[in-house]
Amino acid sequence: MRVYKLGAVALVSALALAACGGDDATTDPAAPADDQTPAAGGETTAPPAGDDTADAGAGSDLTTEINILAPSYGDTSQADWDRITAAFNEEYPNVTVNLQIDGWENFAQTVQSRIQAGDLPDILNDNAFASLAEADLLYPIDELLSEETLANLDATLMENGAGPDGTQWAAPDIASARMLVYNTDLFEQAGIAEPPKSWADLEAASQAIVDLDGDVYAYGMPLGAEEAQIEASLWVWGAGGDWADGENLSVNSDVALEGFAQMKKMYDNGWTQPNLEDNRQDTTDLLANGQLAMAIGHGQVVGDAEARGVNVALAPVPSKDGEGVAIGVTDFIVAFNNQDEDRKAATAAYLDYFYQDELYTPWYEGTGLLPVTTSVIDSAKGSAEGNQVAFLDALSVVRFAPVANPQWDALQTALQQNAFKIGTEEPQALLEQLEAQVAAQG
Repeated sequence: MRVYKLGAVALVSALALAACGGDDATTDPAAPADDQTPAAGGETTAPPAGDDTADAGAGSDLTTEINILAPSYGDTSQADWDRITAAFNEEYPNVTVNLQIDGWENFAQTVQSRIQAGDLPDILNDNAFASLAEADLLYPIDELLSEETLANLDATLMENGAGPDGTQWAAPDIASARMLVYNTDLFEQAGIAEPPKSWADLEAASQAIVDLDGDVYAYGMPLGAEEAQIEASLWVWGAGGDWADGENLSVNSDVALEGFAQMKKMYDNGWTQPNLEDNRQDTTDLLANGQLAMAIGHGQVVGDAEARGVNVALAPVPSKDGEGVAIGVTDFIVAFNNQDEDRKAATAAYLDYFYQDELYTPWYEGTGLLPVTTSVIDSAKGSAEGNQVAFLDALSVVRFAPVANPQWDALQTALQQNAFKIGTEEPQALLEQLEAQVAAQG
């Protein structure tokens, strides 16, 4: 989840501008050719379908303009959104849909800049919502989605978009289950009969891997700025604990200390890759190159390895006592309150189109991740093969980071900036630093 630092003046300005319905574009409006994907930060506009609205249906009378801000999941992101917009405009020809796609590496700044400028999108696809909800910038998403759409969204994944008071601020749009991905050939070479279940098993397997000849690492531990919060959470959960302590988050706890101590033990014994500031793609590349025996990954990680001829299998993430752990990650759809009833109506109608099976299926497939509607999940299970089946089954048992708690924003930032220091600092001292940073941001 991203962190949006909204100062009092900036927040008041954003709310004031939103109340006026301000939606002036702040990015390059130049549209690419039909067969091109815009560069990160590019914006394209799908104009109304024209004056001939005789067959437009009930939506023909709605005339307004809505703005969508979304990240790029891959080469097809632009086309996948455009497909939905084209179908939407068949019924709503007088609604102009402006789409801006930005790369994940710049996305947090893009969102924050638009909020501070009062240029609120109507629809935001992101992995954050708690700070936005706390700032009173959003509609509850169940105020917009139809009953049919809401009923089709997976209940477990929907819970991850609810605030502490139960308000449903966000709806999932994509999910991933993170499991232990391991190189079966390296396991066989090292004489490892089965994937590790406990931390003791993990230590033994890791030593067997590093004892092999060649430039091979045992376990990938990416603690860089992209997903340090995911990796660190798995070790805290593996120790039997959680970040959450009632309505608050507990950073410097006994279970966090135990989890961080195990992370440091893995690094100090040479069982991880040398650079703990690596991001997930760095360890994914090592796995796909046959240089890494184990990593936490989702379907794209498996796909990259298999595409290069590396044989991999899946297992729960090892824990202290051998009870497997799996982490779920969802990205979200949220709707900003721009104080405009026509834009609200158009946003609601667009989102119901978004989740229709025939439009949502190619959209989610373009991300390389997992679907979130029960109908599409069931369909995917019917055609899934191999490791994909395990990922889909894991969706019902995964644990989630406490993304609904506004304090998670600060903790996530602290982990992304500092978790890699476990390689050089003592766990207790590092947790104290993290705790101080979270308190300072709170």
